[in-house]
Amino acid sequence: MTSPPSARNYPVRPWRVSLTILMVVFLAELVLMLMLPVVLGEDQPVWLDAIVDATILMLILLPVLWYTAIRPLQQLASMRADLLETFVSLQEDERRRIAFDLHDEIGQSLTSVMMGLRALSEQTEGSDDKQRIADLRTIVNHAVGEVRRIANGLRPAALDHLGLEGALQRLAEDIRQIHDLEVELDLGEEDLTGLSVPVQTAVYRIIQEATTNVVRHAQASQVRIGLGHRNSGLLLEVEDNGRGLATVDLATRTGGMGLTGITQRASLLGGELSILAPSGGGTLLRVQLPVRQ
Repeated sequence: MTSPPSARNYPVRPWRVSLTILMVVFLAELVLMLMLPVVLGEDQPVWLDAIVDATILMLILLPVLWYTAIRPLQQLASMRADLLETFVSLQEDERRRIAFDLHDEIGQSLTSVMMGLRALSEQTEGSDDKQRIADLRTIVNHAVGEVRRIANGLRPAALDHLGLEGALQRLAEDIRQIHDLEVELDLGEEDLTGLSVPVQTAVYRIIQEATTNVVRHAQASQVRIGLGHRNSGLLLEVEDNGRGLATVDLATRTGGMGLTGITQRASLLGGELSILAPSGGGTLLRVQLPVRQ
């Protein structure tokens, strides 16, 4: 597997952009000054005069070039670098989360299986090993479930098969069954089928990460997931009745995939994240995405 591109491999040097534009314009002016006497039927062009005239014309046009070409291109280069850095950071956070899950979940399960098999091979003949085999089967089933969960984290298959609404309904049902939380999914009458694939994926990931934070850290019994259109965009809310941000730091307790990942996903789509503390306690995470159907 090739390593992801680093933002340092794509440095932004605005002075190079500016210098290139100025050199191109200067050379164009110099050629014009050299050809002008020939076109007008005058004496042969003098290089020194042409260079001086081109330099004077360059100084006159410099403010216009700055505001019409150089400055906009520098801003575009800076935006490109920011987006690349955000993308690389998000990719690295994804890989860190996968490595964490593989080490802590699959690694521990396989270690338990290995130790159980070793104990079976060392026990005396005639011993009752049915219970030990049953325990190993349980561990293997758990490992298979974790592999499916990690695979679903890489690319949620439910999005391809069920669409965004169906995938969110399945996510809510999984939270209810696995974590024994009361989940309210509020999609209203919204039509989410017209959203682009990147937007649907980002919305699903944000809700997935937000609910994971609730399950791991909030000590909540209820969580509400809301999604709908507002002001030609999307408004996404995840609210719980847990401890709130006063006693838990979601950004640092999730290995970089908490609020940092949510903020990066929202930023890539031009959205913004806000966190509120409802009067009744808990935490309200709100993401606004300026997207259209």
